[in-house]
Amino acid sequence: MNDEKEISVFLDRIEELEDDSALAILLIEEDEDEFHEFTLPAELLPEGTGEGEYLTIKISRDEEKTQAALEEARELLKRNQE
Repeated sequence: MNDEKEISVFLDRIEELEDDSALAILLIEEDEDEFHEFTLPAELLPEGTGEGEYLTIKISRDEEKTQAALEEARELLKRNQE
């Protein structure tokens, strides 16, 4: 079963921070003229990406990491109950 989704986002701007890092401000269009804004570290953008570009973000479940986190949580609970 493929739970992967693709989301089209608009790179609105890149904001430089005082620590010399930068944030990419991305917009997802919900309805006409309604957007959700979210940020990512700009270093995660593909090289050469600039403001005003559309990007595609792929989202999928990482079942292996999820299972490992669940096992770790169960182990912690077990230790705390002892």
